[in-house]
Amino acid sequence: MPQATPNGKTIAVIDGNSLMHRAFHAISQPMQAPDGRPTNALFGFFNMFVKFYESFSPDGMICAFDKGRPRVRMEMLPQYKAQRPSMDPDLRAQFPMVKELLKAMRVPVMECEGWEGDDILGTLARRGEQAGYTMLLVTGDRDMYQLSTDLIHIVSTRKGITDVSIMTPDTVSDLYNGITPELVPDFYGLKGDSSDNIPGVPGIGPKKAAALILQYGSLDEVLAHADEVKGKMGENLRAHKDDALLSRKVATIRTDAPIELELSDAHFPAFTSQEALAEVSQAFSDLGFTGVLQRIVALAGGTVKAPQAACFELPKPVDTKDASALVASAISNNQWVGVALEQGSTAGQLTLDLDDANNKVLWVATNHALARFDGDEALVTLQQLFEAGKIVSSDVKQLVHALMPSDSAQVATLTYDKIDPARIFDTGVAGYLLDSDKPSFSTAALAQHYLKTTLPQEDKNFSEQAIDAWVVHALQDVLVEQLKQTGSDKLFTTVEMSLLAVLAVMERHGLGVDAAVLRNQSQELGVEIDRMVEHIQQEAGEKFKVNSPEQLSHVLFDVWRLPTFGLKKTKKGFYSTNAKVLSELAHEDTRVAEVLEYRERTKIKSTYLDALPELIRGDGRIHTSFNQTVAATGRLSSSDPNLQNIPTRSELGHRVRTAFSVPEDSVFLACDYSQIELRLLAHLSNDEHLIAAFNSGADFHAATAARVFAVPVEEVTPALRSRAKAVNFGIVYGQQAYGLATSLGIPRAEAQQMIDRYFAAYPGVDAYLKQQIKLAHEQGFVSTMYGRRRYTADINNRNFQLRSFAERTAMNHPMQGSAADIIKIAMVRVQDTLVEKRLRSKLVLQIHDELDLEVPINELEIVSKLVKEQMESVCHLSVPLIAEPSYGNNWAEAK
Repeated sequence: MPQATPNGKTIAVIDGNSLMHRAFHAISQPMQAPDGRPTNALFGFFNMFVKFYESFSPDGMICAFDKGRPRVRMEMLPQYKAQRPSMDPDLRAQFPMVKELLKAMRVPVMECEGWEGDDILGTLARRGEQAGYTMLLVTGDRDMYQLSTDLIHIVSTRKGITDVSIMTPDTVSDLYNGITPELVPDFYGLKGDSSDNIPGVPGIGPKKAAALILQYGSLDEVLAHADEVKGKMGENLRAHKDDALLSRKVATIRTDAPIELELSDAHFPAFTSQEALAEVSQAFSDLGFTGVLQRIVALAGGTVKAPQAACFELPKPVDTKDASALVASAISNNQWVGVALEQGSTAGQLTLDLDDANNKVLWVATNHALARFDGDEALVTLQQLFEAGKIVSSDVKQLVHALMPSDSAQVATLTYDKIDPARIFDTGVAGYLLDSDKPSFSTAALAQHYLKTTLPQEDKNFSEQAIDAWVVHALQDVLVEQLKQTGSDKLFTTVEMSLLAVLAVMERHGLGVDAAVLRNQSQELGVEIDRMVEHIQQEAGEKFKVNSPEQLSHVLFDVWRLPTFGLKKTKKGFYSTNAKVLSELAHEDTRVAEVLEYRERTKIKSTYLDALPELIRGDGRIHTSFNQTVAATGRLSSSDPNLQNIPTRSELGHRVRTAFSVPEDSVFLACDYSQIELRLLAHLSNDEHLIAAFNSGADFHAATAARVFAVPVEEVTPALRSRAKAVNFGIVYGQQAYGLATSLGIPRAEAQQMIDRYFAAYPGVDAYLKQQIKLAHEQGFVSTMYGRRRYTADINNRNFQLRSFAERTAMNHPMQGSAADIIKIAMVRVQDTLVEKRLRSKLVLQIHDELDLEVPINELEIVSKLVKEQMESVCHLSVPLIAEPSYGNNWAEAK
């Protein structure tokens, strides 16, 4: 075929099926539109779509899809793709939606009954090449490499939805050890393709296939010289000649699909008219894709305003120097603030630049206006609002820190007692409490979900912060009503908003840390790591980068010859060396155990010992952030730095904790709930035997072992107790036989037998957990003792993994969530009591079921008693709620 003359234009053709499947599996967390339809594949697909356009800027874009059964190839090979499982219903439901969204964007959607998307890509690619276009084929299928020419490039998705490589004839040849694009079908004719049920020749893999084709020149020549090939390979070539030829034919991409499309009509973006932009905006807004919509609109020049609710008709900005803009008669700025206090205010994001006081900006919304305050006036106004007004914000804690900086070396003008939980309303926390599994609680996401609209766009008058202030003001009433309807309003005010103030105080106080200890530990650990690397390399007999997955895989499986049965290879072709693989291998090989120890040490060194000194603030302390809207269970999380992830039971974690210190005249006090989730299981299930075990005061795990294994309690061995403990905690987390078998290293059948014995010993627990699953099916959610809901949208999903996760959530949320509620209530009570009694002790950390305080020695006795009493009196269960205090000179000694 003569070389086409390039016309300077580029057209991209997307393999819709390939990218939808990749997006669906890359974004495994369930996502739903406001009307409940699944949207995770759509979200990934259009993020990839936008990313691709931003990277390559093609002049036109087309999307091709399979339609019906692949009749064209099934006529050649009846078993073609027959082994593939049926498509997940949630993914299937998103295909009509993606086509509608593409059509709204004026992107041609091509499909032909009985033909695969591959053949449509092939047909369009050859047509485009002949017309002089540079064609970009976006797909994850490697058999498409056969189409590669100087004008046809394959944009191959390698990982997730954004990692791509560009395949040209040269890169195809490099990848396949000399196999050029036109020989790719021959290559598949020999090696076959198990994913599509293409047989190939038995015993011939990619390397042998490539070597044979390079030796003889083509599949036809390989078969013609099959008599020259020795051994079993030669026998197979001679016996499976017809299979090889058929496999090549099936693997050959067709370029004659009966499609009608003028490539010159496929220009992009083609949705630039106001009518088209409005259609695109409506289509994506209906699915809750605010962020994706903004990126797509930007591709068309950003000339569209998203659909707005009436309440988002922004007012004229108020200049507080000219208060007549707010009301008919001129009033002073103080009077304006008075109007704001009277009406209830919304304080937006306060942006701070500590080097330039004039860069402080506060936006305040009332029922009638949106006002801007600058400089010191912003702080004065915010102070007035906290002391006497109502504050509604997407991040109340950020506003608190504007007046109570999270660095105790800086002056605070706001105190804990001035933060009234009844007068603050954080929309993000409200959204989280209403459905903690949502992917975002931003103002944009909440507006989309609860107000069915997207945010107005920024302009010269209104910044992002101004719009945020106005919209959260509109959101409050809707969120308040939703909290009331779900019975979450009391939990919101008395727990979450009360806790917000406590967390702000804790973040300001921070945690003492000794930088010198961290530096010394880093040096010591660095020496240990170097020694380990040297020993591991000696064991391997070669120098290699131990932290390189690819090089480590070579050592484990090529040099040490460790078993690879059941292991999967990565996209780059080497066996995985992830933590799960290494943990399993470490049971059998001490060298792998040393590699695991090396990884733990390097992680501790980089994450904590090297990083923490850089985070010490002006007061010489570290100030973590406590997050109320991250963990779906209701628990708090910690970030910048994450102090919850320091290993609790390892010697390394203990060493790191020794660096967290207190002043010389103080101690570090830790008070930990004992087995709180198991105690909650006993209470909620009302199982008489479980209750009796706790009320007896005896060793609970030993008592469980005695009942489960039918032996007297005095004959319970440490091994039996350990197994009983694993079952106890496994039941709380909804663990099934597979998980228990994995954690204990026992056969699955034995694990199932243990679970069956457990439920026979504690029938009330069995009945309770089944009742929770039934509730989840009936009402779509389960609740804690305090009404914290967790929704179980996938409880009826056909996908086993998603359904199983929903069932485990239904079983464990009442315990996990109630434990989270209890310790949050305890935090508020402890803080209030410390303030009430004017004690100098400070709450500094909350980690899992533990409260940590910095306590002057002369307050140790009273504060230990106070914290224990407050933690134990949060609620009255049918079993004792036990909190156990301990203390030391640092965090490590306290625990």
